[in-house]
Amino acid sequence: MLAGLVYQETGISLSDNKVDLVKARIAKRMRKTHIRTLKDYIGVIENDSNEFACFIDAMTTNHTYFFRENKHIEYLLENLAGGVRHRIWSAACSSGEEPYSMAIQLSEAGLAFEIHASDISDSMLETASRGIYPKDRTRCVPLPLVQRYFQQGHNKWQGHYKIKSGIREQVKFFKYNLISDPAQEQYDVIFCRNVMIYFDHETRQHVVNKLYQSLRPGGLFAIGQSESLVGVEHPFKYLRPSIYCK
Repeated sequence: MLAGLVYQETGISLSDNKVDLVKARIAKRMRKTHIRTLKDYIGVIENDSNEFACFIDAMTTNHTYFFRENKHIEYLLENLAGGVRHRIWSAACSSGEEPYSMAIQLSEAGLAFEIHASDISDSMLETASRGIYPKDRTRCVPLPLVQRYFQQGHNKWQGHYKIKSGIREQVKFFKYNLISDPAQEQYDVIFCRNVMIYFDHETRQHVVNKLYQSLRPGGLFAIGQSESLVGVEHPFKYLRPSIYCK
């Protein structure tokens, strides 16, 4: 039943090999809310919208880091024209490392841009807006860029970095459900990476075609390097592995 609720709300298909993960995350929520039985917890999330949101957060939170699969951003640097302002959407941005990675490198290249970044998880959006991360998340960022774009934490924030305000202000976060929310306004670039691996075929079909509607003609679309659009009917033109255009 819980897997069905997650699928209905997010399109994420929780396969049998994720049973232990699901149990662990539900148990954590039950401890947090002092609910003793699974039956009682199900009753709560059916009637309490706040706890239902926390439940969805727990089921959809994923680990990421700065400059992950950075070849996509390197492709942007090589192919985006100068002298114009590029509108970019980081869909399913998780805790914000992806859009901030874009902002840092586009700033370094002197390109004009605005980045919108969305996720279904309230807690991930809160983390992203705050812009504070464990030091390990920056392990793939060259040291000069860490020094230029991050502030080192002290005292209780020892071992953490905070994105400097100049970069934080260039990324606008908002809540968005890839399954149920309408197509967004036209973007020049859309990243939707490492989320469709959790979708079944029907959901991938739906999401990919909705994102196509949100791209301007000639716009670029990137998916995760471990993902594929094979078997999905779509009008995108293939450019190279995991990169397409409209």
